[in-house]
Amino acid sequence: MQTKRKEHESESFLSVMGHVVFTSVFLVSTSGRGLEELPKPRSVFMNSTNMRHILQWSPVRVPLGNVSYSVRFQGEFERNHRKTWVAITECSGIRETWCDVTADILSDVDYDLKVRTELGNITSKWENLSKLFNQRETVLTTPTLTVEVSGGLIALDVSEVKKNINGRIYYWEEGVEQQVMNVSIDQNKRPYYLPTQKGVMYCFRAQICILQYNKSSSFGDIICEAISYDSMPSGKLTVTIVLFLGVFFLMACLFCIWKFCCRTRHEWLPKISAPDVSNFENVRAAVLKTDYSLESCDDVEVCCQSEMLLDHTLTAEEKISNRMEITCWPMNPVTYGNISQSQWPMQITYQRGYQSQMNLEHGELNHER
Repeated sequence: MQTKRKEHESESFLSVMGHVVFTSVFLVSTSGRGLEELPKPRSVFMNSTNMRHILQWSPVRVPLGNVSYSVRFQGEFERNHRKTWVAITECSGIRETWCDVTADILSDVDYDLKVRTELGNITSKWENLSKLFNQRETVLTTPTLTVEVSGGLIALDVSEVKKNINGRIYYWEEGVEQQVMNVSIDQNKRPYYLPTQKGVMYCFRAQICILQYNKSSSFGDIICEAISYDSMPSGKLTVTIVLFLGVFFLMACLFCIWKFCCRTRHEWLPKISAPDVSNFENVRAAVLKTDYSLESCDDVEVCCQSEMLLDHTLTAEEKISNRMEITCWPMNPVTYGNISQSQWPMQITYQRGYQSQMNLEHGELNHER
């Protein structure tokens, strides 16, 4: 491996040195004779087909290595008014012996083009076209007609139809060649759908044309197709079968998933029994019959801080004498205000009792009297 690598490196070094030596000899030999010694391209011509313009020339070979080429063009305005040449960026310093200049030739005027050879800083003289070029001279080739039957319609398409080139299709029924009809299509009407009649044989042929130049190509081969609504194209039949099988497979998968969920839902989602509410009306009637007249009340006595706090239980007589001063309220009372902020600190003795018991003691006391 190392021996082969060394041999390859040696060959590369010798090749580079050979190019350097030849270049030095060439520069020395041409230094006193001018730059015209570098050969210029020969046989420069325009190959224009179907509005695609290709400038071509013969290759230039020198012993120093590969040369490159550059192309410039001159339209009617540049030639007659500005006296200048326009460089084509895509065709500068190229190694090919051709250049696509379609994007630079945009009008129906005469164009002049030229090309030169380049080798480093050395350039040859320019070589021009033998005559000026006009895109009207483009050659139109015989197109290819495509016919596809689809039910009651025929799809027609013509090759080589583009921005400046239209297609013209001629058609007739077999046996009635005298009644020829035609239709024109452009790049926005491809393909063209022609309505037909069942059981009729139709024949077609096509050509391409440039309407603004009144220029047409030769006709292509005649193609005849019989119309039968009962038959379906093999391609569409295959697509229909594939779609049907796909839908069937999808429905089968969904059915299997549904069956699996039905079998496993009891494990993942167990049923919970609802409470028995059959005696709900009886419970409701019992609640409504409950006597809530025995409401609880609170005995609150408020006295100043200086007074002796009552720490004994009120007797029955005291309760009766003070019953008008006792305020009763339902359970869970709400007291408003903040007692701690009062001017005279107060102390509250809170005693809890039941109104029913007070009524009972009050009755006993009256009985004793």
